[in-house]
Amino acid sequence: MLSFKSKLAVITGAASGIGRALALALGKEGASLALADINAQELNAVKEELAQAGVTSVLSQVFDVADEAAWQDFAATVEAQLGMADLLFNNAGISRIGRFEHTSSDAFAKVMDINYWGVVYGTRAFLPQVKLRQGAFINISSLFGLVGVPGNAHYCSSKFAVRGFNESIRQEFADFGVHVASVHPGGVNTNIVKSADFDEGAEHREALLDRLHENALTMPPEKAAGIILEGLRRKKHRILVGNDAKFMSFVQRLLPSSYPSILTRLTKRDESLAPEAGPIVANLSAPSLRSRLLSKLIRLTFKKKFSDTNKEWDLEKLRNGMANKIIPRVPKGIVTEDVDVSINETITLKGQWQWPSDVECSHTVLYLHGGGYAFCSVKSHSNMTMSWAKQAGAKLFSLEYRLAPEHPYPAALEDALAAYQWLLDQGIEASKIVVAGDSAGGGLSAALLLKLKELNLPQPAGAVLLSPWVDLAATGASLDANNDSCAFFTGDMIRKGYELYAPDENLENPFVSPLYGDLSGLAPLRVYVGSTEALEDDGLRFYAKAAAAGVDAQLRVWNDQPHAWPVLAPFVPEASAVVSEMAEYSRKVTDLVAASDDEGTKKSSNTHESRDSETCTSKASAVGGGI
Repeated sequence: MLSFKSKLAVITGAASGIGRALALALGKEGASLALADINAQELNAVKEELAQAGVTSVLSQVFDVADEAAWQDFAATVEAQLGMADLLFNNAGISRIGRFEHTSSDAFAKVMDINYWGVVYGTRAFLPQVKLRQGAFINISSLFGLVGVPGNAHYCSSKFAVRGFNESIRQEFADFGVHVASVHPGGVNTNIVKSADFDEGAEHREALLDRLHENALTMPPEKAAGIILEGLRRKKHRILVGNDAKFMSFVQRLLPSSYPSILTRLTKRDESLAPEAGPIVANLSAPSLRSRLLSKLIRLTFKKKFSDTNKEWDLEKLRNGMANKIIPRVPKGIVTEDVDVSINETITLKGQWQWPSDVECSHTVLYLHGGGYAFCSVKSHSNMTMSWAKQAGAKLFSLEYRLAPEHPYPAALEDALAAYQWLLDQGIEASKIVVAGDSAGGGLSAALLLKLKELNLPQPAGAVLLSPWVDLAATGASLDANNDSCAFFTGDMIRKGYELYAPDENLENPFVSPLYGDLSGLAPLRVYVGSTEALEDDGLRFYAKAAAAGVDAQLRVWNDQPHAWPVLAPFVPEASAVVSEMAEYSRKVTDLVAASDDEGTKKSSNTHESRDSETCTSKASAVGGGI
C-alpha cells in the first residue's frame, strides 16, 4: 500500500473543508506540503495549525486557480523550494445555485474556469514533476459529477468535465506509471455551499443552507479526507465519499436512462434540495381518467356538432343548453350577491359577488368568463370561481359582460373597463385586485390591461389567463398542429370565431388581439395552456412576448388537458389542482405588491384591508342596493 511519508503533496483549496483536512492528515503522516488557496487569512490559519502539530515542511501560495500563469509560477516555486511533487490534489472549487435560464454566461464561465480549467491548468503545470516521480493526480469531482441535478447545470457541467478529463488522461498517463483518481464526495460539510453564489432565491439563502447542512451535508471533512487517502493507498481510480455518492453511482450505472426520475423523487422528498418553480413549469403527468372521459364527451358533442364551419351556429340553442345543463354547486360557506348597477346611458354593470363568509377577504378577483365572446355566463363558470374565492380567501366579482354578436367589440371591453373602475370606486385598491379570465375572457383580461395602460390607470396586482384567445387573426401554428388533438375546437372553428365578436375590425388591433400590443408595463401575469389544445400557441406566444417586454410573467403548461380545463373544477382533478394554484397565486401576488409599497401607501393599504375585511361580510348588500 502507498505510504505518504516523505511524499510531497500539493493541495489546492487548502484553506478549508476537504483541502484543510487533507493537509492536516498528510502532514501528520510525514508528507511535505505545498498549499494553495485564494483566501490568504484562512490559508495562514491552516499553516499555524500544521506548525502546532509539528509539521514544518510547508509552503503556501495565494492565487486564483483559474489563472494559468499563476499555476506555472506556483509549480516552479514548489520545485525550487521543496522539490518535485508526488501528489497533486486538485481540490479548489466553487458552487453556484440557480436554474440555467437564470444564469448568465459569465457566471457559468466562472464556475467552469475554477472547477474545470483550474484542474486542467494544475495538471499541466505539475505534469513534468508528477510524471518523473510516477506520482498521482487526485482530481476532486463530485456526486454531481456522476448525476445531473436540476438547478445546478453550471456546477454539474464543471464536475462532469473533470470526470471526463480524468478518465481520458488516466489512459494517457498509464504508460508513465502515473495514477489518476476521480474523487466524488457526497454530502460533506464544507464551505463550498456556504459561499455559493445564488442566481435566484438569495432571500432564502440562510434557510436553504440550514436545511442542507441539517439534512444533506452531514459528513465531517476529516472523515472525507480519510476515505480519499485510503482509496489512494489502494490505488483506486474512482473514490466515492459517502453512502449518497455510492448509492447514486450504483443507480447511475444500473439505470443510466431512468436515474433522473429516481433523483427527482428523492429531491422532492426533501424540498430544500429541489429548485424553486421557475417562470415556466410543465406538468407532464398523464391525464386522469376523469379528464380523458370528459375530453371524449366534449369531442363527441360540442366539437362534433360545431366543427362544420359551413353551417351557421345556433347560438341561442347553445346558450340555453348550457344554462340548463350547468348546475352550480355552491361550496359550504360561500355567499353570493347579484349586481345590477347602471354606470351610464349605455353600460349597465351586471354580475355576481362571490365570497367566503367565514374568513376576512384579503383581496379581490375580477373574473371575465370565456365563451368566444358569444356564450357562457357567470353561472357556467361559477363552480370554478366560487372554489377560487373560497380557497384564496378572496372576494370575487364575476362579470356578466354583453355578448356578441348582439353586442360586438368594443362592448365586452367597455364592460370590463367599467367593472374595474367600479371596483376602484368602491375603495378597493388596484394593488389588491387580480384580473382573470379563460379563453375569450383571457383575451379580454389582457385587453383590459392594455386599456388601463393607455388610460394611465393603475394596473392590478396581477392577472391569470387560462387558455387565452389573444390572436383573433388566427396565426398560431397550433391551430393546425393540434387540430385533431384538441377536444373542443378545430383550427377552422377558431378562425371563424372572430366573425361573431369583431367582424369589421382590424384583427391586429391590440384591444381585439392583445398579442399585437406593446406588453411592456403590464401587471405580473400567469398563463395556463394545455399541450394539445388548438389555442396553445396563443398562450405560449403571449407569455413569451410579455416576458421579453420585461413583464413578470409565468407559464404553466399541462399535458393533454382540454381547452380552459380549470373551468371543469371540481369535477376534474387537474382542474381542481389549478384552482388551488390560482388561489395561491392571487394571494401571493397581492401580498407582494402590498409589501413593495412605501410606508404611506402601506398605511392607505391597511385602511383598505380593513374595509376589505368588512367587504366579505357586509359590502355586497350595499352593492345590491345600487351604489
